[in-house]
Amino acid sequence: MATTKLWKVKGRIDNAVNYATNKDKTKNECYDYGMDKYETVRDVLRYATNADKTEKQFYVSGINCKVENAVKEMQIVKQIYGKEDGILAFHGEQSFKEGEVTPELAHEIGVRLATEMWGDRFQVVVTTHLNTKHIHNHFVFNSVSFKDGYKYYSNRENTALLRKTSDELCEEYGLSVLDEKTCKSGINFENYYKKNSSESEYCQFAKEDLDYAINHAFSLHQFESILAAMGYKYYYRAEKLSIRKEPFKRYIRVERRFGEEYSLDNIKKKIFENPWQKYKKVNFVATIPAQKFTFNGHAKDLYKPKGLVALFLYYCFALKVYPKKQQQHKMSPEMRREVRKLEQYSAEVNLVCKYKLETLQDVDNHKDKKKDELRELYNTRNRLYYKRKEITDDMQKDEITKEIIKVTDKIKSTKKELWYCDDIIERTNKIKENIKYLEEEKWKNTKEKEEKRLKKKKDRKCEM
Repeated sequence: MATTKLWKVKGRIDNAVNYATNKDKTKNECYDYGMDKYETVRDVLRYATNADKTEKQFYVSGINCKVENAVKEMQIVKQIYGKEDGILAFHGEQSFKEGEVTPELAHEIGVRLATEMWGDRFQVVVTTHLNTKHIHNHFVFNSVSFKDGYKYYSNRENTALLRKTSDELCEEYGLSVLDEKTCKSGINFENYYKKNSSESEYCQFAKEDLDYAINHAFSLHQFESILAAMGYKYYYRAEKLSIRKEPFKRYIRVERRFGEEYSLDNIKKKIFENPWQKYKKVNFVATIPAQKFTFNGHAKDLYKPKGLVALFLYYCFALKVYPKKQQQHKMSPEMRREVRKLEQYSAEVNLVCKYKLETLQDVDNHKDKKKDELRELYNTRNRLYYKRKEITDDMQKDEITKEIIKVTDKIKSTKKELWYCDDIIERTNKIKENIKYLEEEKWKNTKEKEEKRLKKKKDRKCEM
């Protein structure tokens, strides 16, 4: 039975003149300006990461930041976007029922909750406190997004979303959740959650994509293939479907978000009751009825190869070039891993040859170019989604969805090329280090041999 809370963190704003004249703060250190007005954030983080409460900080994690430099990294983001005033951060809490979770499980749930809620745009520090009977998580996250510079908007819809996401994760792990009821203030957060689901563009687009996949699938496997083609990741837990699309980090629990109509059983039912099923293509394989042939005579009278043909066939069988039965070789996991590596290296070589990448600088330039292409592809796909949103005709919607799938395929191939570029740079640097090490070892061995030779020569002279 987990409960959630969220508070705003505001720090004092000192006069820039007083700061500039303070001798203790006039050090020539990078990003040191303005650290005094983040003192409140530092205090919250110091409380959240207190070793006495977190069992020597075993249960402290940073998302999009390093815990030891969290305040400074949050400050840098604020300075980049010029948003250093007002609400500096948010401090949240997730508390579990007494004796229901272990510290490891509580921290795992806390990290997942923070990742799904804020991980795609904000820097977050997650800690798990063990100093009370109720194990609880603390979240401290920057108010300014590192991705676009927009501030987090804490309203009732987002508060309801935080609570629902926490409940969904608890249900997933078999933990109890609070029954929905109106708060003392008269607020029913279930209504705000439904409003958020209906107004969120991410959810709207996901629902339209789900409908398209259901209407164009002949089986559950094909339904999953269409979702994957549109860039969705999916998984099933307790016979319930969850989907997520990049760049979002939050999974959408389909049945909970869109209602029982989108339960797994109802999705299967819709697919098999789809009117397109009658147009489903069926591949017929022509079969020839078996015929019986009889041979009157002895087997020794049948034709047998002779001469060079017989000799050739004999050696083929002897060398196992022409075996009687095709051998089936099952690859071990290690062999499969090596085959995948070989395919990856082959793809990287093709990439280098295709774009004539001769130096690491060429690879870096190509990577920057692909990043620009990827950004443009994301913008193109977003424009298509907004265009589809304004259209009411189903046929036109389907055409735009097909264009979205094509753009998504290009996004996948572009991301793969970026990954190949990173791997090429990383492995090239490792190869250079290995070569340098081998050359040093070779030089050492040569030097040792030369020293031994000179010593032997000297010894011989002494003997004489």
